[in-house]
Amino acid sequence: MGSFAWFQDGVGYGAADLANWQSLLFPRGSFRHLFSNNAQFLASSNQTNRTVTIGTGSVLVGGATSGGTWAYSDGATINVPTASNDNPRKDLVVARLTTSAVDGSNGIAIELVQGTPAASPTVPARPSNAVALCTLDVPKATTTFTLTTCRTTGQYADQAALANGHTAIDWAGQLPVATGFPVGFTLYDYGTNQRWIRKNDGTWFTQDFAPWVAVTLQNFQNGATNITTTGTLYVRESSSYWEYSGRVDFSPAWTPAGLIGSIGSVPATVSRPTQHTYTTVGESYAVSSKNGGTARLAYTTTGGLELGADPNGAISSLYVNAQLSKSPFNA
Repeated sequence: MGSFAWFQDGVGYGAADLANWQSLLFPRGSFRHLFSNNAQFLASSNQTNRTVTIGTGSVLVGGATSGGTWAYSDGATINVPTASNDNPRKDLVVARLTTSAVDGSNGIAIELVQGTPAASPTVPARPSNAVALCTLDVPKATTTFTLTTCRTTGQYADQAALANGHTAIDWAGQLPVATGFPVGFTLYDYGTNQRWIRKNDGTWFTQDFAPWVAVTLQNFQNGATNITTTGTLYVRESSSYWEYSGRVDFSPAWTPAGLIGSIGSVPATVSRPTQHTYTTVGESYAVSSKNGGTARLAYTTTGGLELGADPNGAISSLYVNAQLSKSPFNA
């Protein structure tokens, strides 16, 4: 039977009660602050007026892992202080939680935390009752500056956003530690368009493929002949598969004699199998009178792609559209 909560008429609730209620509604693992939408608090700059404008938004400014206070902002336009003549600096724009002295209601103040000019400046610390919205790079002795959005990226890993019912963030390829979240917790990475589920063994799992990335094709030697590889080959992966797609052309066409060396190198951002794993790909021959056949493509533990085929003719091209399973043998 599930848990239920309700408000009783005629009873006043304090901040602690509201925080407990919100922690039930918005479980968020190791995240401290939670934006209600990843498209709110949009930031833009006006170089002529030397200002930054922040759009409307609402955010949960939280405790360590639960509770917190929701607050809404109509947005604001703030001035960027004059640049130093001697050194560059970095500023931080935040949404800070405020409390009205009149009725105790919560609100948000959009503020700029000015950094210290230095030869190698750093972003100033985020106030404990605030969320980071964007950083400003202010060069020395200039009237311009550069704005970078930072709401859920970089050093602000404890800030996230809700999107389509999930906690959403762009992790730039580095997921948070799964053990900081309850079993079954779902995260959405809007940088890769993947949903991740926290498994019972303390790891993340996704059936969604990451974006395609290009394989670096490599030339090789077949006997005494140098073979040039051209074309385009891509790879992507989920928790269950590696998937390859593309075409590789060879010049000159060559007749295989067993397994050759690597024809390509898979980027280091793609995981490696613990054992070499194999798939079948299509091939075409240089002589038109011969029919196309198949070849064996191997994905190795070092990230290489090796090719093998029976010597039925001189291969001119490979056609690749295949998935390799992350079975217990090679995952």
